[in-house]
Amino acid sequence: MRIKLFFLVDLLTTGIFAGYTYAERGIDAAFAVGLAIFIAFSPICLILASPVVLRLAGRAIEAEQVKLTNLSSILNLAAIDVVSIPLNRFLTDGEYFITDLVPEGFSQQSLLSYAASAEQNSNHQLARTIYDSAVHRNMRIQNIAAFHEIPGQGVEALINSSPIRVGNPYWVTAQSVSASAELFTKADQLAVHGKIPLFVSLGSMVRGIIALRDEIKSQAREFLSVLKKSDIEILILTALNKKTAKSIAKNFNLEDNLRANLTPEDKAREVQIYRAKGHNIAFIGNEFRDLPALVNADVSVLLNEGNNFQLNENAGIQLDFEIPTLEKFLIIRDIAVRAVKIIKQNKIIAYLSWILLVPPAVLMVFENPPIPFHPIASVAGVLIFTMLILINSMRMKNQPAKSTTEPRKSSLLDL
Repeated sequence: MRIKLFFLVDLLTTGIFAGYTYAERGIDAAFAVGLAIFIAFSPICLILASPVVLRLAGRAIEAEQVKLTNLSSILNLAAIDVVSIPLNRFLTDGEYFITDLVPEGFSQQSLLSYAASAEQNSNHQLARTIYDSAVHRNMRIQNIAAFHEIPGQGVEALINSSPIRVGNPYWVTAQSVSASAELFTKADQLAVHGKIPLFVSLGSMVRGIIALRDEIKSQAREFLSVLKKSDIEILILTALNKKTAKSIAKNFNLEDNLRANLTPEDKAREVQIYRAKGHNIAFIGNEFRDLPALVNADVSVLLNEGNNFQLNENAGIQLDFEIPTLEKFLIIRDIAVRAVKIIKQNKIIAYLSWILLVPPAVLMVFENPPIPFHPIASVAGVLIFTMLILINSMRMKNQPAKSTTEPRKSSLLDL
């Protein structure tokens, strides 16, 4: 639209001055003036400011084994001022293990066996950890008659005509299920220590708690440090309960940038709120539950490392970037920032071409202009500035991609 406007202005300007010249000096002079002005004021240089740079930047990004959907995403990536990340497998390593089995009216073995039976059809990491732990201990996995999973909350299944639920304590008890005060107190204590407490209910009563946790990623501090040095706000959106999430976020001084107890739709809503406030937000996701937030972000980034969410399975949905490791986000953003800098330089060159070529072309309306000019001079000038833009654009090719982290023995490729 902007380029079309420039062409319209170019045609109107050419028409006005050519018309005046025709009235004063005839058709030949009007043709020469009109041609000189049209070429000098042409937005050709401005049009060429971006495409070559973006194409080269796109190649540099793809050379990093990053899938890029469209080149305009590069401009959006350079403009972000907020990066939203999930908590699991970003600040933690995602390798969950069971820390506590707290039965009430059940044995520990029965508690784990019932929970694993209910979780057997879920692909969520917490569910797989519970199921694998039960299988490893040779516990009985019962057949289920029905199964339903609520993203970010938990699962419910039917075993021997009895409903079993495993999930967020507040979600479980909201399903007309009762829990003792002791279990709520224990769940809070576990959460304060950075563990994830899951209620396990049978029928209308909570029969115990299974608590899980994973280890903090010390390498994540380096990733976050780079973002902070770039004045980028970090926003954590997670389905974990607030106490557990806050305990983990505290290790990275991100307690104030935390939103917990979120469903996939809640995450998308948080992203929309930030955009409504004028922020440019990039969302990095790594599972199907992140899809609503991803499609609502200014820049959507799918992290493939350790996930089971394949982008091509979601027909009709295109995300901006697909990265193999978290470190690649820093690299492609560095490429995007450099590309935008070169584009800005190219635009300055384009504006300079107007400053130097348009005035002498306009002065041709006079029979004896103070600066002798000719349409050929307009053509030569535009060609010179076009070559300058192309040469400057090639600097994108000559600048190799680099990580913005400091070198050390173990890299962010371990994230």
